[in-house]
Amino acid sequence: MMQAYSVIFRIAIGLVLLLSGCEDFNSDNKIQPPPNKEAELPTVTVAPARRGDIAVPIFATGTIFPQHESKIGPKISGTLEAVYVDEGDEVKKGQILATIEQESILISRRQCEASVRVAEAQLKEAEVNEENIRKEKERLANLFEKKVISRQRYDDIVTAHSMAVTRLEVLRAQIVSSKENLAMAEQKLKDSTIGAPFSGTIVKRLVNPGEYITTMPPTVLFVILNIDRVKTEVGLPEVHLARIAIGNPVEITVDTYPGVTFAGRVSTINPLVDPVSRAFTVKIEIPNKDHRLKAGMFARVTLYPGMHKGALIVPFKSVLRTGGKTAVFVINGDRVSLRAVTVGITNEREIEVIDGLKQGEEVVVGGHYGMADNTKVQVLRD
Repeated sequence: MMQAYSVIFRIAIGLVLLLSGCEDFNSDNKIQPPPNKEAELPTVTVAPARRGDIAVPIFATGTIFPQHESKIGPKISGTLEAVYVDEGDEVKKGQILATIEQESILISRRQCEASVRVAEAQLKEAEVNEENIRKEKERLANLFEKKVISRQRYDDIVTAHSMAVTRLEVLRAQIVSSKENLAMAEQKLKDSTIGAPFSGTIVKRLVNPGEYITTMPPTVLFVILNIDRVKTEVGLPEVHLARIAIGNPVEITVDTYPGVTFAGRVSTINPLVDPVSRAFTVKIEIPNKDHRLKAGMFARVTLYPGMHKGALIVPFKSVLRTGGKTAVFVINGDRVSLRAVTVGITNEREIEVIDGLKQGEEVVVGGHYGMADNTKVQVLRD
């Protein structure tokens, strides 16, 4: 009986060991492949050092103004006969916008023309008369020398000739005056037609036909704007006065066009510093051929003074500052090398490298924080 129990116990022990061995054989530890060491390498993104222009920007805000703005009034007083444009119309320089009644002006011009013709006819008559008296004076002068005529008669002819000459001078002056009156009438006729002083857009029409318009006080007929080029004025702290120069590039953005940047340039610098705000004014001109920028828009302005052209530039995120020094991680095969560099000016996106790096070398811009020198990495390029 004891032998039978011993055999059964041994069989049970064997089965337990056999089952345990099968579980170990099917376990993950037996079939798990060796770890992929490449998948464990840190991934970094890189960018090449390149040549380009860089400047430290100055930020400001301003308002868009038109290049030209004019309130159009009459040059003469009168009743408005016709208006040919309305608000929103595009007009060319010299295009007729309105006319003033011309009937009385035309009558005045005809009167002046008649006065000129009368004065010219009188002048011809006076010239003939003067010539005749002059010949008579010459004839009597010979007779007077021969004592044929008296002194009184000779003096009479001299006086008559003098008066004839004076008459000529008066008539010539009268002709000049009549011609000036005629020119004024013609100018008045011309001024009765109101034209556009420059090409632009009519933004306000303030009159209608039949209204009486005056020069004193001046009646405003239209307001016209030219926005082929626009401008903005910004106030800058006086510390920037020495940095800003005419021609500095400027970038302008407006809320109407998100993500769109308009290019401009500094056109005027007012050197007068306001004693209260300690700021000076800068005017910026912006090309606007498509007329997307409108007068009155709020503008965000970025000025770029002191542009460094052809500088060696790397992304701002690539530069590290450790121990009071600046450095970048440079790609060297499949590893990164920490290299000290000397940097120059910087903006919010890029930084100038003066020494320590060559054009075309790739620097790490992402995934390198806390990384050690000579670390093996996976490189991700755009």
